[in-house]
Amino acid sequence: MMRLLAVDTSTLSCGVAVTDGEGLLSESLFTSRQTHSRHLLGMVDETLSRSGLALGDLDGFAVTVGPGSFTGLRIGMSVVKGLAEVAGKPVVGVSTLEALARGAALAGKPIASMIDARKGEVYAALYRPDGTGGVTEVSSPEAVRPEDFSERLAGEVLCIGTGASAYGDFFRNALKEKVFFAPEYDTIRPSVVAALALEALGRGEGKDAAALTPLYLRKSDAEIALELRNASEGHG
Repeated sequence: MMRLLAVDTSTLSCGVAVTDGEGLLSESLFTSRQTHSRHLLGMVDETLSRSGLALGDLDGFAVTVGPGSFTGLRIGMSVVKGLAEVAGKPVVGVSTLEALARGAALAGKPIASMIDARKGEVYAALYRPDGTGGVTEVSSPEAVRPEDFSERLAGEVLCIGTGASAYGDFFRNALKEKVFFAPEYDTIRPSVVAALALEALGRGEGKDAAALTPLYLRKSDAEIALELRNASEGHG
């Protein structure tokens, strides 16, 4: 059995799950506009306790690495890296968009996974169910305007995620009867993150905690502000 703890902090939802490789032992989900740093460690402790496991019993860890909230991703990755280093166990980084799509794979339609990126954009990728409960990536994750992404969607498509809920009216008007929504799939389930990570570990794709890197599709506001300040000082 492969005992694994999975974490997602990429959106307003914060999730933790523990699995033993054969089934889900415990799962916690919490949605808040407060920073996830205020409750993530407590959720980890509670979820482990309900599963009947301790940190030392785990064989690996998983965390969503993006795209998503810059702050949220940093919090989740920092906590999981710390836990993995203490336990001396491997870590798997999981795509948020793939986790969303995997959760909706049994719906049987092409899936447009979208996370609200603000500033009039979504983080998006298109997936196709593989018929076995998994998904195959059709288009790579990108930061894109809904108007541009909609032009790439041909035929029926299931739109899910916070991007789908934020721009639902636009996609309904643009795609008419070809678009479908399923709000029950809009939240990333940490149990799905765990399932994807277990498959990756089975393929030997676990990493040392130090090697884990985020998937950022655009620069953060802080990086943009720093570049503008440096450019301004350079012209001064």
